[in-house]
Amino acid sequence: MSMSSRLVRLVADVLELPVDQVDDETGPATTAAWVSLRHLQIVAAVEDAYGIALKPREIRTVRSVADLRALLAQRGVPE
Repeated sequence: MSMSSRLVRLVADVLELPVDQVDDETGPATTAAWVSLRHLQIVAAVEDAYGIALKPREIRTVRSVADLRALLAQRGVPE
């Protein structure tokens, strides 16, 4: 798995962080830039980039890039 995956680049762009500072552990608990507004922006960017709509329950459960990756996998959406 490339750490500079499309998903990692997308999250890095929204958080305005270098790609090398974003990995599966990146989330609100580990990254000061990941605040509630950015969370919504990340969700919107993921939905737009991958052509999916996340349910409110799914949005609330996202706590890291790994969680986003898992949601995409559940939907059968390739990164």
